[in-house]
Amino acid sequence: MKQFFHNILSFSLALIVLFSSFSFTVNKHLCGGEIANTTFFLSADNCGMDMQVCENSISKKQTSIDKEPCCENTSELIQGNDNNQQAQQFQLDIPQMEFLTVFVYTFISKFQETTSVSSFVMYKPPLVYKNIQTYFQVFRI
Repeated sequence: MKQFFHNILSFSLALIVLFSSFSFTVNKHLCGGEIANTTFFLSADNCGMDMQVCENSISKKQTSIDKEPCCENTSELIQGNDNNQQAQQFQLDIPQMEFLTVFVYTFISKFQETTSVSSFVMYKPPLVYKNIQTYFQVFRI
């Protein structure tokens, strides 16, 4: 059950990251001031009234040149978040690189098994000819 919720959460977070960085365009076709058609990726379809002129905007003083069409196409660009996709650049100084190298080496060597080989396993101790403690008369009390 816990694994199922974990999978759902990870999938939803992946979708959030995808859609937050996704840019798209919204195209609208306005006819007479009202939205007639809306599309997200393609251009909006016309309503067939592009050549006609609004009756409300025509007055007796306006000529045929000044007439405004009823229909209008608008498009909005919705920009996604681009900050998380930029490559991070940083520069290290020589002391920082040395520290990083030593840190990585010691961190990795922590998890490697080492076998301690003693170099004195085959070494025989020297023979004692005299008892040194009695010779120098040094006794622990």
